[in-house]
Amino acid sequence: MVDMSDKASTTGEKGWFRQRARASDGVRAATDSLKRIAPRRGIRRVRTMCIYALEAALAAGLAYWVATDIIGHQNAFFAPIAAEISIGINGGKRLRRGLEIVIGAAVGIAIGDLVIAQIGGGPWQIGVVVFVAILLATFVDRGPLVPPQAASSAVLVATLLPPGDHGALDRMVDALVGGLIGLLILAVVPRSPLREVRREMSGLISKAALVLDDVADGIEDRDAAVIGDALQTARGTQANVNAMIKAMDSGDEMISVSPIYWSARRYAKSMDRILVPVDNVMRNTRVLARRAEIMVDDRVEPHPEMAKTIREVSDTLGHLGALFEQGGTRGTRQELVEIPEITRRLQIIGGRTGLWIAEGSGLSGNAVLAQCRSIIVDALQVCGMSRESALASLVPTVAHPWQPPDQWNGADDGDSDGPQGPEND
Repeated sequence: MVDMSDKASTTGEKGWFRQRARASDGVRAATDSLKRIAPRRGIRRVRTMCIYALEAALAAGLAYWVATDIIGHQNAFFAPIAAEISIGINGGKRLRRGLEIVIGAAVGIAIGDLVIAQIGGGPWQIGVVVFVAILLATFVDRGPLVPPQAASSAVLVATLLPPGDHGALDRMVDALVGGLIGLLILAVVPRSPLREVRREMSGLISKAALVLDDVADGIEDRDAAVIGDALQTARGTQANVNAMIKAMDSGDEMISVSPIYWSARRYAKSMDRILVPVDNVMRNTRVLARRAEIMVDDRVEPHPEMAKTIREVSDTLGHLGALFEQGGTRGTRQELVEIPEITRRLQIIGGRTGLWIAEGSGLSGNAVLAQCRSIIVDALQVCGMSRESALASLVPTVAHPWQPPDQWNGADDGDSDGPQGPEND
């Protein structure tokens, strides 16, 4: 049993860690992993900041040294500044966005120097500089960060540096040197590129597990309010999906340019392949919760196996989410042990989800069953199966299914004590 005060301190979401008297081991694992994720975010921020501080220190010092001692520029302050700017980019494709910042800074410095040297300083002159810098930056590169960075760099030159001091080319070169050195440091100094992707995946899968557990409770207790709260929780996960995709973009880019992580390319491909299935797990969970709420409101009493099946899926997802919460770019050895067992459990559940479970529960009951089957397919894909193989794990609901079922569907498992429909005979 979880103290409700924990909920406010770790997630702040209504109904998140409610008391779960019927919680399975998987649901408890999902709850524990989500409770660990929140405080660990602070630890990860500190750890990331330590890496950022190291990158920034190396980039600034190296950029200034190259600009002054190798190129021979005096007062090359734009070199360390540009290095810091390129290092400070967070989220998404960092190298690409950093390059946009460097290009924008170089263009802005050049325009600020050249234009102010010709027309002098003043309010309208600054307006002209910003206008020209934005247009030229747009012509040079289509990146969204290039024009604003060019405008701000041009303003910096126009307001703080004396016009016409013949340092335009030097300052532009310093900016390019500093920015490129910063990007080089990003590629060389190691960060675990897929660690954050795994954490976001863990959060989404674990949240889906808790939502499904609430839905099962609501169906058994005929309590639509519990399901409604779970649905609201599921609807608030789009930001997590977006964060997962951005983290994957950043990880892909880092692995492609950093020699340290070239050996991890196959792990990145595996992560890329399961982005959509992880997203679909939550999407289908939302639809299932919505239809289950309607079913309960309609005072439909579905077969007891419906809630049991949802709870089994919830339990399995809980174990899967907790597994992804651990490890870095290359995962953990524990996955080699647990993923096959999770796959087997999902196949067994899929082999039982026949139409008979939704018999007499109307359109909403059939929709709940359909979404439950879809979540099983999604989760099997997260475990590494192809969509075709995942579909073959489901007991067929038509005479001639597009994807023929596997010969083994889990019906002979010792835990299979539910009634068998005619499609299982």
